[in-house]
Amino acid sequence: MLASDGLALRARDGVLAERLDVATGITPRGQSVVVPPDGLLVFAIDVKTPVWVRGELLLDPDADLRPGLRATVLCDTTVVAAPMVTAAPWGIKEITDPAPPVEGGLPPGTVPLAPWLLPAGRHYLTIAGPHFRPAGRVTSLQLTVVEPRVERPLATFAFISDTHLRRSGREDWMNRKMGEATAPELLRTLRALAAEGVQFVMHGGDMTERATRDEFQLVREVCAAQPLPVYGCIGNHDRYLESSRSDALEVLGTHFPGGTLDYVLKRAGLRLVVFDVAIETPERRQAAVAWLEQAFRADAVTPTVFVWHYPSVNRGGLTNSGFQLQDWSALGRDTLLNTLRGVPNLKLCLHGHDHWDEVNAIGSVPVVQNAAFVEWPNTYRVYRVYADRLEWEVRQVANRGFVRESFLPRKAQSWMIATRDADLGGVVPLGVRA
Repeated sequence: MLASDGLALRARDGVLAERLDVATGITPRGQSVVVPPDGLLVFAIDVKTPVWVRGELLLDPDADLRPGLRATVLCDTTVVAAPMVTAAPWGIKEITDPAPPVEGGLPPGTVPLAPWLLPAGRHYLTIAGPHFRPAGRVTSLQLTVVEPRVERPLATFAFISDTHLRRSGREDWMNRKMGEATAPELLRTLRALAAEGVQFVMHGGDMTERATRDEFQLVREVCAAQPLPVYGCIGNHDRYLESSRSDALEVLGTHFPGGTLDYVLKRAGLRLVVFDVAIETPERRQAAVAWLEQAFRADAVTPTVFVWHYPSVNRGGLTNSGFQLQDWSALGRDTLLNTLRGVPNLKLCLHGHDHWDEVNAIGSVPVVQNAAFVEWPNTYRVYRVYADRLEWEVRQVANRGFVRESFLPRKAQSWMIATRDADLGGVVPLGVRA
C-alpha cells in the first residue's frame, strides 16, 4: 500500500518473469536481481486516493554498453522512465539501418522516474528488459508522494498514430511493422481506453499501410467494434492511390466530421484543426495553407490544437543516447510554420510519421511527435484536459508479446522510445499567449 510518506520496494518484493513465453514467475531471493533481455520484474501496489508520485530506481548497469535503452519502466502502461546508455555522437546512414558497433559510457546506477498521476486502485510497476541485452541488476524502487490529486479532468483523450493497418503480412522497417497483428491490438487498446473513461481518440495519420479501400474498411471494422469516437487524419500511407482519398471519405465518413479530409473538430473545450498530409506540389500547398489560415482566423479565442501527420518541426541534434537526429523540417514547411507562428490561441501541435517519440516547440507551443503504434516502441499518448492546462503522458501497448515481437534485437534500434527525458510527460498551459 502506498502511504503518504511513499513506499520502498526491494527486489524481493516483486515477481520476476524471465521470459515472455513462460506463464510463471519467481520471487527473487537475494537483495537484488538481474532482469533478462526479455524479462519483467513486476511490483503490485495499492493506492487509496489519486496522487502524483515520483520515484527512483536503483539499477546497476549491464556490461553491454551499446548505446540505447537500458530498461523500460512502466506503471501499468504508462512509461515513467526510459534510461539510456549514452555514447559519443553516433548515427546511421539510412533510417532502416541497424545500430553501428559503438560503445557508450558507464551509466549511473540511479534512475529517476518522471512524475506521474497514480489513480486510486491497484497498479503494477514493471521494469522491462530492453530485448537486446539484460536491463541490469535491480536493487530497489522508491516512490515518493508529490501531492494528492482531487481535481478531476474535464475530459481525457488519446492520440494514436501510425497504425498502418493491413490484412496480412509484416515488414521490417526501423524495427518490425506488425502487420495483421496490429488491428486486434488496436481494438484491445481502444476498448481499454474506453473502460478507463477516455472520451475520444484522435488518429495522427498512416491509418493504413497501402491506402487501399479494403484497408480503410479494416479501420472501420476496428472502430465499429468499440465505443470510442475515433477521428481520422490522412498520412502519406493513406494517399498512395488515385482513389485513396475518395475511398477514405466514403468508407470512413463518420470519422471525418463535415465530410472533408481537412476539418475542424470541437471537443473537450478545445478546437482541433486537422490537416491533410499532402503539400507536395505548390498548387496543393497554396490551397491547403489558404484553408488552414481561414480555419485559424475563424476562431482566435478557443484553445486550439493543430493535428498533422508530418511533424511541423524536427529538432535535429542528439538524443539522450547520443543518436544524431535528422532534421527534416525544411522540406516544404516554411509557409506552414509562418502560419502556425501567427495563431494567438494555438496551444499544441500533434504529429506522427517519424516512428519515434520527440517533443519540440514552435516558440512557446509544444510540438509533440508520437512514435508508431505498429512497430516498436508501440507507444501513444493520453491527454487530460483541465480548465487551465493539458497534461499528457506516454503509454505503451499492454501486450508485452506484441511489443517484444515488434523489436528487432539484431538491429538494436532502441532509442526511439524517448529522445530526451522530457518526452515522457508534460503540461501545456491553456492561458492567453503573450
